[in-house]
Amino acid sequence: MIGTGIAPGVVTYTSLIQGVCNLGQWKEATRLLNEMVSQNIFPDVFTFSVLVDPLCKEGMVLEAKTVVDMMIQRHIEPDVVTYSSLMDGYCLRGEMDEAKQVFDLMVSKGSMVNVQCCTIFINGYCKGKNIEEAYKIVKEMHRMKLVPNTVTYTTLIGGFCKMGRIQEAEKLFSQMQRCGQHPSIHTYTVLLDALCSNQQLSKATELLREMKDKKLELDIVIYSIIIEGLCKARKMDSAIEVFSGLSLKGVQPNLLRKMGEKGCSPDGWTYNIIIRGLLNNNDASRAMRLIPEMVESGFSADASTMELIVGLLSMDIVDPALLPCRQQMKNANFEDAALEQIQEIVRRRGVIQVGKANRVAAQLVHEAGADRAC
Repeated sequence: MIGTGIAPGVVTYTSLIQGVCNLGQWKEATRLLNEMVSQNIFPDVFTFSVLVDPLCKEGMVLEAKTVVDMMIQRHIEPDVVTYSSLMDGYCLRGEMDEAKQVFDLMVSKGSMVNVQCCTIFINGYCKGKNIEEAYKIVKEMHRMKLVPNTVTYTTLIGGFCKMGRIQEAEKLFSQMQRCGQHPSIHTYTVLLDALCSNQQLSKATELLREMKDKKLELDIVIYSIIIEGLCKARKMDSAIEVFSGLSLKGVQPNLLRKMGEKGCSPDGWTYNIIIRGLLNNNDASRAMRLIPEMVESGFSADASTMELIVGLLSMDIVDPALLPCRQQMKNANFEDAALEQIQEIVRRRGVIQVGKANRVAAQLVHEAGADRAC
């Protein structure tokens, strides 16, 4: 552009800065910003905001704060988007005192505070398990006549659930509906997970029924939560029944959630939940029948399942149903490094005798290596 005599303007530079930020090229973004100023092209609020937001998301809050200070020095007033990004950056780092300073500054400016920035602040407190401070923000919202939305309520419900305060989470769940805020599938998932984790299966079943009555689309994550709850309660027949009915219900893996919090795809997670539940309930036969099915579906055992299998193979008396497990594990393409990792986990936790764990894991590694050599 410059070579042809066309001078780039604010929009051009802003687009370039946004592009290099998306690529994580922060030095280049800063260089472009300085170049703008040297060319007497003055950045606007949007230009600064497209730099502040990705910096904060990358945890580079000090750099983001420097950009905001630069805005103020140039008499460019940061808007609600800029301040919200900065506050979110502090929240992500758990620096709630700094986040509160930004929030208080926004409150002092009156019209700048909205539901979204309040929810960001609430989420920061909830992640830090400081639910009391989070609830104070809700009261502040009411004072400012801001109505908490579904995301706000879901964040708070998750905060109470994380603290094990399920009753208060249930009260909030009812309150949000009385206030005209409809629970999303994520809201239901958060509460359902807490109920199942605390073995309140009757309430979880009731909540699941409510979801079905509302014609909400139940995905594999929901069913995995129910199955895990049933496994923890040692209701394996019910868990197997739900698991077996997934294909009949037409539940397919949700690609957008392929990598969940538990480190594997939800459908692979479901298989592992069932297999661990069966093994923990001394039903190795059914567990071993599921492993080939899991492998054929394109999934393999996760670290927790492998640890459990190694532990069971190291017992003085091994269930005969587990004897084919070595071949099944090799067929599942387990890498030497993964087996060594499990060996280390077992050793560290002291679940079984170290010598026996060493022998089992070493034998599995040796057999897997021999097969690859063939």
